[in-house]
Amino acid sequence: MDSSTLRAKVRQIVGEMSPLGAREAQSDDRLVEQLGYDSLAVIELSLRIEQEFALVNPSPGAGRDITTVKDIEDFVEQQAAAPSDAA
Repeated sequence: MDSSTLRAKVRQIVGEMSPLGAREAQSDDRLVEQLGYDSLAVIELSLRIEQEFALVNPSPGAGRDITTVKDIEDFVEQQAAAPSDAA
């Protein structure tokens, strides 16, 4: 999956799962302030993102500084590009 497709898919998922109701998420949208995510919704989102992009065991605390949709896009892109230890 190329970078623009990956980022578009992340925005789609984040927008679909917004606690304020489905919407079109933008990269600069803030998860809590603009999209209504609380701690439980963030956990649900992270599980969906891990499943959707087959992310395996991201390092503990790796997503601690995520506050915007772009942060998620960057994280998923970085994880997707990382070599897999499963091989």
